[in-house]
Amino acid sequence: MNGIVVVNKPEGLSSARTVSRVKRLLQVRKAGHTGTLDPFARGVLVCCLNQATRLAGFLLASPKTYKGVLTLGVETDTQDATGRIIAARDATAVSEEDLRRVFQRYEGAYHQTPPVYSALKHEGVPLYALVRRGREVQKPARSVFIYRIQVLAVERPRVRFEVRCSAGTYIRTLCADIGRDVGCGGHL
Repeated sequence: MNGIVVVNKPEGLSSARTVSRVKRLLQVRKAGHTGTLDPFARGVLVCCLNQATRLAGFLLASPKTYKGVLTLGVETDTQDATGRIIAARDATAVSEEDLRRVFQRYEGAYHQTPPVYSALKHEGVPLYALVRRGREVQKPARSVFIYRIQVLAVERPRVRFEVRCSAGTYIRTLCADIGRDVGCGGHL
């Protein structure tokens, strides 16, 4: 069996575990995904099977679209709701107009520092594994591109949004950066 399978990845399952299940269920020798979703995220995970894994690189490089919720006023060590709270500030002073203006500033090229809790590797070891061992390694900022970012609803302290971005963009880092820029912090 060669081909591409589109999976609705559930919350609580890593992308790697999802691919492992697809591989086992379909009894294929090779399988891979075309872009990691965090374990807490749910949504489309494109899986390539056997000879179609040769296409994965092309699909990995393609733009992606995400919907998310930015929670203003609370920063976490993982930049998402699964992390430990490291700072909390009042977010009521941030106007909706200022918030929308900051979101729009992120359209275009943007230098983003990957989070220390990520699957990026340092000397062959995922960064999240190093952090859990007490060794925090910060990778240098890299250029990503935001094609479109749109605020869908503001229901303080939460802001629902949609973003179309280049491969390699961390949405939780985007949320942390926006939170920082509006002055109260935030997380995905």
